[in-house]
Amino acid sequence: MKRFLVLLVCMGVMVLAGCGGKEEPAETKKPVTMEEVKKETGEAAQTAEAYTRQQMDEYRQRVQAKLEDFDKKLDEMRAKTEKMKKEARAEMEQQMTELRKKREEAAKELEKMQSESGKAWEDIKTGLDSALDEMDKAYQQAASRFK
Repeated sequence: MKRFLVLLVCMGVMVLAGCGGKEEPAETKKPVTMEEVKKETGEAAQTAEAYTRQQMDEYRQRVQAKLEDFDKKLDEMRAKTEKMKKEARAEMEQQMTELRKKREEAAKELEKMQSESGKAWEDIKTGLDSALDEMDKAYQQAASRFK
């Protein structure tokens, strides 16, 4: 679907570009061949696909950095938890277990993204954004207990 839209936009741009400017005499115009259209359409599709891959790679790197940062925060929280009294420590360890579970869910969504493209990638990105938001909220809630 996305490729079709890119194709449609590219063809529209080509049509609009052809509408402007000076018209050449009819006898000097070279007819457009099907091969030229296929070639240009293929190039447009390849460009759109390369752009999507680039966006995916950049997003994947940002998410990986967030997960690594979250791991550091969990390690810091674990160190603080060890200094707590027994009852409070048990409660915090339970919350940390939930935080680790949310982190693993986000990591699994990131793994899914490795093999997807196009519309499926957008769906996974939406789910991953949601998982990261939940992870951050849960961490903030747990971290507020140390203040």
